[in-house]
Amino acid sequence: MIKKMGRPIKYTDEYIAEICDEIDKYTDQNDLPILAEFCYTHDIRKQRLYDYAGFSDAIKRLIEKKESQLEKLGLFNVVNSTMAIFSLKQIGWSDKPKEQIAEENKFAEQIKKALGSLHEDA
Repeated sequence: MIKKMGRPIKYTDEYIAEICDEIDKYTDQNDLPILAEFCYTHDIRKQRLYDYAGFSDAIKRLIEKKESQLEKLGLFNVVNSTMAIFSLKQIGWSDKPKEQIAEENKFAEQIKKALGSLHEDA
C-alpha cells in the first residue's frame, strides 16, 4: 500500500488517547517493551510519537519498564550483557563517572569557543 504525501497529521485528543492506551497495553503485555517494535507493529513513525507531547507519559512508562527489565535481566545474566549495555546507554546510562563527563563537556565548550573566535577572526 502506497501512502500519499500531504499535510502533516494532526492528532485529535481521542486519537492520542487511543494510541497511549495501545502503548500502555503493549508495555504491560511485553516483558521487555521496545518502542521501535511498537511503532513497527502499529505502523506509526517513532519520531511522530516524540513530536507530540500527549504521548510522552506513555513513552516514558514504556522506557522505564524497559530500563528496569534490562537492569534486572542483565544483573542475572539472562540477556546478552553487551546488548543490555548498548540498550541502557541509548536511554541515558553511562559507564563514565559524572566527573569525567563534566570534564569532557567543559573541554568541548572550550573547543567550541576557540573555533567560534577563529571563525569571527576570519
